[in-house]
Amino acid sequence: MFLLMRGVDFRFILPIILAVLIGIIVSFAVQGFISFVNFFQAYLRGDSHILLGLPKPILILSGPIIAGIIVAIIFKLANLDRWHGPAESILAAHVTSKRPNTEAGLLSTLASAVSLAGGASVGQYGPLVHFGGVLGDYFSKLLKDQTPPHILLACGAAAAVSSGFGAPIAGLVFAHEVIVRHFSLKAVAPILISSIVAHTFSTEFYEMSPLFETNIGGISNFYEIFLLGILGIMSGLVSSVYMKGLTGPLKIPKKIPVFFLPIIAGGICGVVGIFLPELLGLGTDTIRSLIEAPTYAGYLVFLLIGKIFLTVICIRLGLFGGIFSPALFIGVCTGSIFAFLSGFFVEINHSLFAVAGLAAVASSVIGGPIATLLIVFELTSDYNVALGAGISICFANLISSKVFGYSAFDQLLLNRNIDIHQGRDKLHLASIKVVEILNKNYIRLVPEHNIKEMIKILSNANVSEGYVLDPKGKLVGKVNLPELLKLKEEEKRLDISNFQNYLSLVNSDTVLDAIDKVKDFVGESIPIVDDKGKILGIISESDLFNALLMAEKERNEEELS
Repeated sequence: MFLLMRGVDFRFILPIILAVLIGIIVSFAVQGFISFVNFFQAYLRGDSHILLGLPKPILILSGPIIAGIIVAIIFKLANLDRWHGPAESILAAHVTSKRPNTEAGLLSTLASAVSLAGGASVGQYGPLVHFGGVLGDYFSKLLKDQTPPHILLACGAAAAVSSGFGAPIAGLVFAHEVIVRHFSLKAVAPILISSIVAHTFSTEFYEMSPLFETNIGGISNFYEIFLLGILGIMSGLVSSVYMKGLTGPLKIPKKIPVFFLPIIAGGICGVVGIFLPELLGLGTDTIRSLIEAPTYAGYLVFLLIGKIFLTVICIRLGLFGGIFSPALFIGVCTGSIFAFLSGFFVEINHSLFAVAGLAAVASSVIGGPIATLLIVFELTSDYNVALGAGISICFANLISSKVFGYSAFDQLLLNRNIDIHQGRDKLHLASIKVVEILNKNYIRLVPEHNIKEMIKILSNANVSEGYVLDPKGKLVGKVNLPELLKLKEEEKRLDISNFQNYLSLVNSDTVLDAIDKVKDFVGESIPIVDDKGKILGIISESDLFNALLMAEKERNEEELS
């Protein structure tokens, strides 16, 4: 037996061991995050007792403002250009050169905990998912990437979803569907193990309250199928409005210092919270109550519009947090409004429509319809509820993809000119600058050379193209041997103005840019110049083709292994 095991490479066990460690650490981190938020919310909002004898409105008003001040200080001291979240994890899983910043990821998670503790209208799952991804990537860095970093990153993301929702299978699917966006055999096992371990530790050491505490029930009448489809369309439109607010253009006066923006957001939350305290924080209790029993449509409309408004204000002004939990709140309001209005005409299951609206809006926002469907199924343990929610999820994602796009995270990346839909190979090529693969072995000519000398230099070098440079190294022309041989007066100097119509690349171009630009190119090489016109080197179609082949090879090894 030992002889048989002698030739076995036991490194395949390493991802499993790391997955277990990541699952344990993320589980404790997630539950610690939730406990921290709940503890401070109970005091600042006066749910446990009135802090220092202050009136409850004062606590509600001051909590978000205090949170805004602390978040602003963190942002200032950390010298960040933006808060980091799931969008960075998605990018890191697609482009190996875009690894998540560990410090920025941890500080962003801290900032979101402070925001939520103070009562900001933001979520917790996005920052926790990114925290898990950062932790997984950090383990990969420590071990010099012996395990592919995107796998460990996905392990952390799956563990966060599993621990936060109590849905381990949904954690597995979320990591593949939203973060990694492909399935491979070598990735499934460690991600699933990490998700299960996180769920097991959370249930073993912490008391978890399920999101759905009532018996929901499934479709009882055939016409409810059509109504669920209409709800899905409505949810798709609502989610598109929500995502547009989160990612669309926003003009903030330059006179307002960036430091004060989170404080302003906190002040707005505090003022609105005095009148509608349900809008502050996660709003989990409100979600449960809306699922259990119907309420007035007017009140629901106020909650819907207020939640969208406050969450957009918080996120856009830097009072950082997640966008998934608010999407659950917005979704349950959408479903409840639809159920309330439909109830005037037909008898329907209010709880089912509330859950369907919740799932439809949330799935559109994160771009994870299957993961959201599994969350509903695992939290309710009811196949019929999942089927009903699935109908709305399908229509919502169809509408939102046409009206807005795939997800809010994708749009955030698109705002930074990163199109995640290009695929791994193209994203890899877009991350490589042409200067990284340039060749400095090219023929240098000067304007003082006559035609005969140029022909001789090119012939001796056994190349057909040369580059004419001025004394400062600036590229002034490109000549080729066939054109020079057509010229009769070989002793004369070349009229360089006739040789300035050529394709060139700039040092800021990526390999993907270059491939697009050279699609109609005919010749040996293309010069690369800087912003002052000085030549840095050349690149050939062969260089670009080799880079393309390497990118496709990496993608195939990752996705098909």
